[in-house]
Amino acid sequence: MADAMPRALRVALIAEQATQGKNLKELLEAGGLHVILEQAIGDYDPQAVGTETVDVLLVNLDESTSQEMDRLEALIEFSSVPILFNEGGVPGGGGWGRKLIAKLASLAQAHQPHPAQTTQRGAQPVEVAASETTGKTRPALRVVTPGSDPTAPAQMVWVLGASLGGPQALKQFLSKLPDTLPIGFVIAQHIGKPFVPLLAEQLGRVTPLRVMPAEEGRTVRAREVILVPIDRRFALTEAGVVELRDEPTRGPYKPCIDEVMEEVARCYGRNAGTIVFSGMGEDGALGAVTISAAGGQVWAQDAASCVIGSMPDATRRRGVVEFSGTPEELALRMEARFGVQAGAS
Repeated sequence: MADAMPRALRVALIAEQATQGKNLKELLEAGGLHVILEQAIGDYDPQAVGTETVDVLLVNLDESTSQEMDRLEALIEFSSVPILFNEGGVPGGGGWGRKLIAKLASLAQAHQPHPAQTTQRGAQPVEVAASETTGKTRPALRVVTPGSDPTAPAQMVWVLGASLGGPQALKQFLSKLPDTLPIGFVIAQHIGKPFVPLLAEQLGRVTPLRVMPAEEGRTVRAREVILVPIDRRFALTEAGVVELRDEPTRGPYKPCIDEVMEEVARCYGRNAGTIVFSGMGEDGALGAVTISAAGGQVWAQDAASCVIGSMPDATRRRGVVEFSGTPEELALRMEARFGVQAGAS
């Protein structure tokens, strides 16, 4: 009996611009793929589309879609379908189209469940990878009230810059850090305003460090993680006291990661540092140069572990990145470099 013909790869397509969406759909179908649905990001429900009907989701990051940071993060958080983000437009041409189709096929193949493996609906591949590598029980949520923190002002401050794919990378990184590091962390994450306290809560559940939104008049403290707001400009006094100013910030995304890095470099000099995680565009590359020029250290997430590698790649092109690795490798290196034994003076 002849073998059954292989089924065409089933693709869901998110494209905001009609012309690019049409071109992508024609290119994929000409290559033998089946475009099951084509929608704008505001219409796509990741929890209503599963692997029983779709093999892979292609998201075209045009100018409009790229502004929908919260919806994009929701895709990563809730989609059970593996996602490929196309950031470079639709140049056309047979060579480019074949490469795109090969990437889609490879991604779909890599995330096919094994016979003995069951996939829980809503567990997108990035999240599954994070839970498998965390390797420890999540601590209970810690409530931190103003004035209750016994830690000292930080002598070293590191900026954690992230955009699309950042929350997943930050969870993986922070979950591996001990609570003995003499470092304060400032997170500059491109995200919507309502999600800042939610992200702080989520991060606080996976790390022994204290996590909270930035507060006016509070110093950056060791063993503490603060999240920069998106609607106010983050600044530091010479003493490391946080100021949240009603001033415009640079760039299309909020907060401006470059500005946050520049503030930390100005205040902490050679005791500043930064890690550039997954994200679109080049925000953070200029700020990383400023930190390096001040004598601080610059690390970056490796491209292979990123949802989108544009931000760390842009920083690497500046020639200032001293170490690249997965979020877990970055955490282990930080512990090895700066960790102190609990109870040590």
